[in-house]
Amino acid sequence: MTLLVEALQDAAFYRDTRSHVLRSAVRKRGGGEPVPGDEHRVRAWAYEALALRLKGG
Repeated sequence: MTLLVEALQDAAFYRDTRSHVLRSAVRKRGGGEPVPGDEHRVRAWAYEALALRLKGG
């Protein structure tokens, strides 16, 4: 169970980081279009929520 929770936390960190990188790239490029990568943020939150639920919190 601990390994699964750690994997979910790692996946959440990866997704959140990817979302920040994509958002930063769009800002630097000066793009006004919607930020690609929002699905990464949503998945990061879902992984975190599942990890917390599995931990019993």
